[in-house]
Amino acid sequence: MGHIHLGVLPNTIRWRQVVELLTEHAPTEEVIAASAVAVERDLQSAPDDPIFVESVRLLGMIPQAARGEQFGKTLRTLGLVVGDTPDLIEITSAAGAYLDRFAREHHARSDFGELSRRALLGTLNGQIGDQLPGLFEATPSDVRNVARKLSGSAQFSRLARAYFTRLLSETMASWLSRTLSTHVGSDHRFHGGGDRARFDTALNQYATEATRIISEFAGGWYGKTIFRDGEISAARAAAFGAIAFKKITEELRRKHDEH
Repeated sequence: MGHIHLGVLPNTIRWRQVVELLTEHAPTEEVIAASAVAVERDLQSAPDDPIFVESVRLLGMIPQAARGEQFGKTLRTLGLVVGDTPDLIEITSAAGAYLDRFAREHHARSDFGELSRRALLGTLNGQIGDQLPGLFEATPSDVRNVARKLSGSAQFSRLARAYFTRLLSETMASWLSRTLSTHVGSDHRFHGGGDRARFDTALNQYATEATRIISEFAGGWYGKTIFRDGEISAARAAAFGAIAFKKITEELRRKHDEH
């Protein structure tokens, strides 16, 4: 994995509408709203993607692994090849390698799976790394303590929202990048790099707003699942992902209708 096979935009009515909006220099919010609806099929099929499901499972179980004294040993039971006292770089590298192996063994390579993998690693780096005294100054004990703090229901809500925000934003961006480069120039939608950067910022903000709904139920689901099962299974992760994207899709449609 580790590579997105970018091609041309799908020849669907929804994506043709996005291209038309870009060509007509439509407002950024309108373009993004149309793009969000265009990726709806990808979001609805997400729970069927094994790498997405494994990413969600690890998102919940890595913080749980930090609750015990044998952090490294517990991570190894999740499939992460780490030492007994792993630092953040070792954890994220091992998580990425595990998802690569999983994809090969289950013949589960897909663009969306790779985006899910990236979203997991980026979320772990952001949510754990930002709370460390410094990435290279932090000790393995610091990493474990921060990861353990994310194992509470309220903290998981924040973690889950960060993950789905990143995944939604990067899913939309991965499709849009196939056409945006053809709309840069003095007579086009984007006059230069600054316009593109502002568009990308607006896209991420749109995704952040659309995933606010995650915070309303993720923590309760997490606490109940851990209390009842003691773990997050692949089946539970898939079910959570299905609910999350159903709610996100509903929010995206509502935002689209506003425009």
